[in-house]
Amino acid sequence: MVTYRLTLRARREVLNIWQRIAEDNEQAADRFIDLLIHSFTVLGDNPRAGRRRDDLRRGYRSFPVGEYLYRITEPGVCIMHLVHARRDIEALFGQ
Repeated sequence: MVTYRLTLRARREVLNIWQRIAEDNEQAADRFIDLLIHSFTVLGDNPRAGRRRDDLRRGYRSFPVGEYLYRITEPGVCIMHLVHARRDIEALFGQ
């Protein structure tokens, strides 16, 4: 069984997501974070579940949850960054 870990950046992004949602509804924020954690666990158990994103960086993959994409690297699963699907992900990587 492969486990997951989050980079410091990803941890900050999770906190920022919670804070943004909690401004309107703390229970909804808690539920969304629970969904994220469940998704991280799924990725940890199935590291190839997402699609390849070598167009962004070699070895990266993405996995959509709600409207967020997760970039992961191997070995193991490391959640590198959480990006809202409405953002221009290629622009974030200078593509």
